[in-house]
Amino acid sequence: MNAIIDGHNLLHAIGLASRKSDAKGHARGRTRLLDWLADHGAGHALLVVYDGGGNPRASAESVHRGVRVRFSFQQTADELIEVLLRDERHPAKLSVVSNDRQVQDAGRARGCAVFTCEAFVDVMIAEPKPPAPPLEDKPVPQIDEDELLAAFSKPKPRSKK
Repeated sequence: MNAIIDGHNLLHAIGLASRKSDAKGHARGRTRLLDWLADHGAGHALLVVYDGGGNPRASAESVHRGVRVRFSFQQTADELIEVLLRDERHPAKLSVVSNDRQVQDAGRARGCAVFTCEAFVDVMIAEPKPPAPPLEDKPVPQIDEDELLAAFSKPKPRSKK
């Protein structure tokens, strides 16, 4: 799935932040969300868009464990998502994740699949995770029993002189 995710919307919907959270609380919540997305979204192209708030200048897109992250600048995250949807060459291959009706409508207008935050989480949880890479075949070391016994036996009492 290729998805553009309304970051703060998903953050609040799954309880990683609230309106009462301070800046540090939001930052911790964003990191936890990105970690969760990296763990559950392996193999998917995910872009999380956050409100940039009072950023003094535009910031570059970054990557957190394979999840792309972008903060809006001089516009809301919703407005940036709409711009990204307008500029998308293959919108039918894209999903939009938000509980915001305006963002959902913009996605539908471009022919994107639209998920509420809760439905998206359900899909990510239900999807089987990719298998762990196979362990390397390494020869099992041979243990010398006498050496092992000597190493773990009680020390001999010292003789008194």
